[in-house]
Amino acid sequence: MTPRKLLFVLFSGDTCRQNHALMYALDLHGKGYAVKLILEGEATRSVREIGIAGSRTGTLLREACDAGIVAGTCERASSGCASDDPSRKVAEVAREQGIGLLSGLAGHASIEPFLRDGYELVVL
Repeated sequence: MTPRKLLFVLFSGDTCRQNHALMYALDLHGKGYAVKLILEGEATRSVREIGIAGSRTGTLLREACDAGIVAGTCERASSGCASDDPSRKVAEVAREQGIGLLSGLAGHASIEPFLRDGYELVVL
């Protein structure tokens, strides 16, 4: 039987929601589900957490990257999304961490290729 395929799209800037989305994705991946995760909007800031001692989000995101389940981060959101807030500009940090920038929807991440490939959508 083919395992279910789940695409997590993480938008939230809330650390608790980010941590739980990452835990859910890692748990399901570990249990044989096909899992991918896209970082969108405020959640793109979480790439700054990788490598920070004591950061649960950073630790979980590193685990997700190492497990190969992070599909990427929205290129537009990672570039600041027309914001003057420098904490929103994480594209270079994403590249340094080996996280791809997704731009298939006019500079934004596209979910269509995943849906076409049979993934179910989970948005947090």
